[in-house]
Amino acid sequence: MKKTALAILLAAAANAYAADEPYGLLDITLGESYEQLGRALDLHDINAALAALHTSGKPDLGRRGYGCVSREDEFADIGCVSHDERLNDVTTREIRLQFLADRLQQMSLTAEVRYFDAVVNYLRQRYGSPRVVAAADSPRYEWSNASSRMYVLRGPSLVFVSLELLSYQNAVAHKRVHGSSSSECR
Repeated sequence: MKKTALAILLAAAANAYAADEPYGLLDITLGESYEQLGRALDLHDINAALAALHTSGKPDLGRRGYGCVSREDEFADIGCVSHDERLNDVTTREIRLQFLADRLQQMSLTAEVRYFDAVVNYLRQRYGSPRVVAAADSPRYEWSNASSRMYVLRGPSLVFVSLELLSYQNAVAHKRVHGSSSSECR
């Protein structure tokens, strides 16, 4: 009996801890550094890939197809995009990554609307039931925890998923005042 109670208590504590961890998709988690994800995702600088374009007519964007570019706006120092990722059986249109202050602050996924249920089910299995917010066109599905938030929208032709750290708006405000913290793709 004591072992069962201890196991339940430990499982509850682990779930509470996991609920505070930043959200992510696939093996990409908000808050990871550009360097960490650069190795894991094989990030490539899009300008260098285009400059080294071979006879194939397609730039080398690595194993997972991420092309990255330095940005001058306050929302990211580096932006990356892949059109090659899959979310389980869902073919994505694109996954975008926004790095600010060397951390993945915001990411998004778009896919064709026919995959809406599959995307929501993937997120539900990973993060639990969403809060459903009524909207004029279609409901908005939302998740939030102590470090990040995420929402899913269904449009006429696309499903859109946005994830961001709660600290993202502060990082944007800091960049507006102090300028860029990172100015080039590595």
